[in-house]
Amino acid sequence: MKRVPAPAVPLVAALAGAVSVFAPGTAAAHNAYLIGFGVVVVSAWTGLRAISGPSKGAYRLVALALTVWLTGDILYDVLTRFHGPLGDVSPSDVLWLSGYPLLMAALVKLVRLRAPGRLRDGVLDAAAMTTVVAWLFWQFVILPAAESQHLSPAMFVGALYPFGDVMFFAGFAILLFAPGTTRGSTGYLIAALTLTLVGDISISLLPVLFEELSRSGQAERFDGLLLLANSLLAAALLHRDAAKVAQPDSTLTAQRLHPARVVFLGIALVVLPTVTGLHSFGTIVSRVSLFVSISMLTSFILVRFLFVVREQERIKAALAHQAEHDQLTGLANRAALDAQLELELFRVSGFGPVVLYMDLNGFKQINDRYGHAAGDLILVEFARRLTVTIRPSDTAARLGGDEFVVLATGLEDEADALRLANRLRALADKPVEWNGELLSFGVSVGLASWSGLDRPSPATLFATADAAMYAEKAARRAEVQRVR
Repeated sequence: MKRVPAPAVPLVAALAGAVSVFAPGTAAAHNAYLIGFGVVVVSAWTGLRAISGPSKGAYRLVALALTVWLTGDILYDVLTRFHGPLGDVSPSDVLWLSGYPLLMAALVKLVRLRAPGRLRDGVLDAAAMTTVVAWLFWQFVILPAAESQHLSPAMFVGALYPFGDVMFFAGFAILLFAPGTTRGSTGYLIAALTLTLVGDISISLLPVLFEELSRSGQAERFDGLLLLANSLLAAALLHRDAAKVAQPDSTLTAQRLHPARVVFLGIALVVLPTVTGLHSFGTIVSRVSLFVSISMLTSFILVRFLFVVREQERIKAALAHQAEHDQLTGLANRAALDAQLELELFRVSGFGPVVLYMDLNGFKQINDRYGHAAGDLILVEFARRLTVTIRPSDTAARLGGDEFVVLATGLEDEADALRLANRLRALADKPVEWNGELLSFGVSVGLASWSGLDRPSPATLFATADAAMYAEKAARRAEVQRVR
């Protein structure tokens, strides 16, 4: 079956909703709305059939939310026809309200799939913004309505709708702030949530601010806006890349700070103190709600700041470690070794520091025969043996390739240094296993001590130890040839 183009559904919804805009409150507008909504729901389930993978469960919740809302509309019409006006509360409210958590669950599931393990920052930013929006709804929508009415089911149900809008906003913020693309299906979802919020807020507030809208039924013009918003949800399911929305995005672009975060968090920080300065809060409930909202907003932002600082500290520590250590073996690198040797020469005493220069015998042959992976295994294993053999006061470093150096301090005399050199040679006695084979290698060690040089310096110590190592390697080769 040929796939329905995603933009076709909003186009149909716009045409159907136009009747509500130009002829609000008429039977034609109502019928066009129901027909358009029916097309939206059928399109959503049709698009769901073409989606595969882990995102299908999330999109199923979106289609279910649309179905529940349409069912609520149809049920309201049926009950009105057979029982007359239903009043402020009806069974349809249960269906209309249940769509909010269904859609919220769908958005959370999609975001968790596309950004596994990377939702913390986005959730904190969304929570900060949602706190402000929730307080605004509470202070200027729910609380005034509650203060002017007696406690009743109608008042309770009426208060749930603004909370549903808060859930919408939370889902919108999480989806916008989470790592990943905002194009394709994600763009349709964000546009749908935006229009839904605008439509719901307009339907809730405008009749209160302008009573003539409520009396004349002009508020029904916004039904077309909600229909268009619902059609954008269906278009998200019909988009050819709908399944890709849930694919994790590990690119650097996905990890950058979205400009919307800075703008929205700035708005969140400004709104509460601005409203506090312009509006007087005469009741205890208003004051308590303001205090709680400010406390929550401050907590979210402080926690966010704490995570940012800790992340920066972690990155700095990692970079500092990389600057001073060999990435393959984890040993110190040449720069760190030079700095440590300079320090030891500055505070030298007694026998002084000793440099032991090592080179692995047979390493090139292993690399050529078994590949670089086998060679890396030899280097890592030798570094591990080296680390567990030297004392805590000594420094082990890899200079590159198969060359290693140990900077030993606190040795008593030359005999003590020679014993350490022998222990280092013994590190190659045990072969390393690689894919069922035993790889044998050796190590040549050259020694240079501070007390054995007329004018010791880092350069002369390294050069002397290096020359001694090559002399030992040459003697070993000569011995092997003689035996042959």
